Amino acid sequence: MDVARISAVSPKQIDWRRLTAKEIVKYDQQGVEVPTQYIQWAKEFLASLETNDETTYEKATSNPTVSTTQQTSTPETASPTAEGDEGTSVEEDSSTSETDTPQTEEEKTAAQLKRQELQENGVSLRKQAKIFTGDSKENTKSVLESAALISAVENASVNEIESLENYMNDLLAKAEETQNELKGEVAKINDDKSDKTTFSKINQLQKQLEKYGTQGQSQISGTEGDLTGFEAVINEQSPVMSNASDFGNETINVGTELIATSQRYWIWGIIDRIIGKAAVKAGEGAVGASEAVTQLQAEALSVNTSNLSAASSFKQEVQSKTGVEGNPSPKDSNDEKSGDEEVKTSAEDKKDDKTAVNDGSDTTAEASTNIDEILKRKIRKGENIEQPPTA
Repeated sequence: MDVARISAVSPKQIDWRRLTAKEIVKYDQQGVEVPTQYIQWAKEFLASLETNDETTYEKATSNPTVSTTQQTSTPETASPTAEGDEGTSVEEDSSTSETDTPQTEEEKTAAQLKRQELQENGVSLRKQAKIFTGDSKENTKSVLESAALISAVENASVNEIESLENYMNDLLAKAEETQNELKGEVAKINDDKSDKTTFSKINQLQKQLEKYGTQGQSQISGTEGDLTGFEAVINEQSPVMSNASDFGNETINVGTELIATSQRYWIWGIIDRIIGKAAVKAGEGAVGASEAVTQLQAEALSVNTSNLSAASSFKQEVQSKTGVEGNPSPKDSNDEKSGDEEVKTSAEDKKDDKTAVNDGSDTTAEASTNIDEILKRKIRKGENIEQPPTA
C-alpha cells in the first residue's frame, strides 16, 4: 500500500486490518492517529522479526499461527522472496485470503457482522467485550420473555381443548338422545304404528339434530383456528432464540480473546481479565437460555399439535350423530384429494348410503333420511301411506 501523502488521509478512511506492521508504523511516524490496538501490534510484531515481513494485522489476528511460524522459521521462508524469484510468498496467501473474503462475509451472522464493523472502526477489544456483554444480557432477557409467552400459549392450548371436550361430551349426549328418539319415530312408520303427529315429530327431531351438528362443527372449527394461531405464536419465537445463541457465542469469543491478550499487561491486564470473564459468562448465559427455551418451544408445539388432532377427531363423531359434516382442518386444506377423485368418492359414498336406506338394513341411515325418502320406500312396497297433517 502506498503511504505517501498520508497527511491528507483521515484515520477513518484507512482499513487498518489490511496494513502490514511496517505500514502501520509509518503512518504513526507521519503523525496519523493510529488506533491503539493496531500500533501496539505493529511495534511488537516488528520487534520480534529481523526480516522484512508483509503480514497484515488481519492475517495475524485471524490466523495466530502465521505470526508464530514466521518468528521461528528460517529467513528464506519467513522473508519475502527477492524480486523475480520463484517460490511461495506471504503475498500469495494474502491474495488468496482477499479473494475468499466476499464468500466468507456472506455467511457471517448478525453478531459477526457487528463485530466486524466494530473492528473496522477501530473499537478496542475491551470495549467490544463490554458492548457484546450488553447484547448478550439483552438477548437473554428477550429469550426469557419468549419462554413466558410460550408457556402461556401452551396453557391456553390445554385449556382450549379441555373446554372443547366438555362442550362436545354434552352436545354429543344430547345428539345421541335425539337420534334415538328419531329412530323410534321412524320405527313407528315401518311398523304401521304412526299417527298424525309422527311426521311432525320427525321433522322437529331432524331439525334439532341439524342444529346440534351445526353448533358442534362450528365449535370445532373455532377451536382449530385458535390452536392453529397458538402454533404460529410459538413458532414466531424461533428468531429470538437464534439471535440469543448467535450473540452469545460471539460474546464468548470476544471475552476469550480479551482474556488471552490481558496477559501482556499488568494493571490493565487485571481489568481486561475481569471484563473478559464477565463477557464469557454473559455469552454462556445467552446460549444456555436459548437452548433451554428451544426445548420448551418443541414441547409446546408437540402439545398443541396433539390438541389440534384431538379437536379434529370430534368432526366424525358429530357427523355420525347429526349428519352434519365439518370443514376441512387448517392443516389438511392443502392435502385434499384431486377434484375428480374426490367427486367420485363422494358419489360412491352417497350411492352406498342410499342403498342402505332403501333395503331397510341400516336403521342409523334411516334416522337421518328425510321424510320423502321414507314415503317413497313405502310406496314401492305397496303399503298404505298415512299422510302427515297439512299445515
